[in-house]
Amino acid sequence: MNNNPNGGRFMPMQLGSIDNSPHDIRAYWTPERKKAAIPVIGGAPIAPGMPSADNAPPPPPPTDPKEANLAEMPFTTGGKLFYSMNGQDFVASGNIFMKNNMLLTAAHCIQDKDSGSIGENYVFELDYTGELSSEDFTFKTVALRENWYQTKNEKYDYALAILDKPSKVATPLRYTTDTQIRDKQITSMGYPTAYFDGAQMMFVKGLVVPIYGHWAMFGSKMGAGASGGAWVLDDNVTAVGLNAYVSVSGKEILYSGSPLFDKEFDNLYQYALTLM
Repeated sequence: MNNNPNGGRFMPMQLGSIDNSPHDIRAYWTPERKKAAIPVIGGAPIAPGMPSADNAPPPPPPTDPKEANLAEMPFTTGGKLFYSMNGQDFVASGNIFMKNNMLLTAAHCIQDKDSGSIGENYVFELDYTGELSSEDFTFKTVALRENWYQTKNEKYDYALAILDKPSKVATPLRYTTDTQIRDKQITSMGYPTAYFDGAQMMFVKGLVVPIYGHWAMFGSKMGAGASGGAWVLDDNVTAVGLNAYVSVSGKEILYSGSPLFDKEFDNLYQYALTLM
């Protein structure tokens, strides 16, 4: 645990595969392992019915994601994240963020909030399509807030990884701590396995509203595999959240949820800079 001058408490994670070389980690991820990897979905409480956001408008009908154009922002920053945890292989999403060797993803893709287990064998594949990607990266280290495991609150479900080399991405996503984004349209992106078996990046647009201290996006059908994918404003470069969890009723996704990128998130970013 480390203390930040601004009062933050963070954990630089010693990944389980820290002694493995990037070559060994890449060799671990055979096409068969990637195909068999379990798509990750956040573990928020299951909603018994439609929750009530503060003065939220009537929710829109569910929207199927569309295929992203990887030559356009913000999709040029995105990719697929493979990792192991608790003896199993998983797949999620992430985005190049602020620096061309920094990755934004969900904390639950780094540390299991129930057991505290830390992941290993991290490989991020930029512009992933099928079994191909433009670049791949392993992790040097990763930082997340200590509160994630202590409180098990989706408010802290974000993490920043330092990659083993710079990416080609010319314009990484940036972020804002302005939380006055209610009813603004955002783009949610990632690799939900319900579409093209997770072989293509998908996106959906929708409005955000505050709910339970988080952001909610009603009508989105981004599901398992999209965890960690960014939420971006219409300028196509400013991130305001990420796919952290879904709330469901029966088999229907009611809404996608994201933590707020507030001062506590900013403190984590300032700390992550010290790890580069």
